[in-house]
Amino acid sequence: MIENSIDANATKISIVVEKGGQQLIQVTDDGCGIPEGELSIAFDRYSTSKIEILDDLFAIDTLGFRGEALASIASVSEVNILSANGSGNGFEMAILNGKTGELKPAPDIPGTAITIRNLFYNTPARKKFLKS
Repeated sequence: MIENSIDANATKISIVVEKGGQQLIQVTDDGCGIPEGELSIAFDRYSTSKIEILDDLFAIDTLGFRGEALASIASVSEVNILSANGSGNGFEMAILNGKTGELKPAPDIPGTAITIRNLFYNTPARKKFLKS
């Protein structure tokens, strides 16, 4: 998520972690934000805005491009995302069990805030491993 912030040309990145990330991880940036049309698919596996044609693979100049990180996190936690790209509208969406919720209006403050709660809540073996 930090690499996504850097790729979004953020000049400020805030990170909040509670209980070693098991309870809360929040990354907020002032980057370019995610357009409304891309927000609902941002958590789909292999979804990326960085590759449009095959040749783009040979000219990648960003840190992330595979479209796996957000999908992986969303499959094992409760996620909320707020994003605005300066278009006059911001949007918010919750993701639970990897399923995206309804896109709702939010303040148009450029940037993105991703809040992850209850990491591994639905995978008890992984959660137990973190405690050991």
